[in-house]
Amino acid sequence: MAVDSDIQDLQTVSSHVLRTTDQIHELEMEKRGVEPGSPRFMQLSDQIESLAEQVRVVSASETDLATEVAGRPDLPTIEEADAEAESSTR
Repeated sequence: MAVDSDIQDLQTVSSHVLRTTDQIHELEMEKRGVEPGSPRFMQLSDQIESLAEQVRVVSASETDLATEVAGRPDLPTIEEADAEAESSTR
C-alpha cells in the first residue's frame, strides 16, 4: 500500500511532537536538579515553555489534518505507515 501525502503529513507532525516532548522531558529532568530562581533554572523554564508552545501549535495542525482525513478507511495508522516506510528503505 502506497503511503499518500496525508498520512505522510501526519507522520511528520507526530514525529515532531514526539521529538519535542522528548526534549521537554530532558530539559525538565535537568531543571529538577537546578536551584529554583537561578539563571539556569529560568533559562530552562523559558526553553520548556517555548517547546510546549510548539507542541500546542503542531498538535492543532495535527487535529486539522485528522479532520481532513476522517472517514477514509484506506489510510494506515501512523505506526503502520512508519513500519512500511522503514521496510521500504531496507
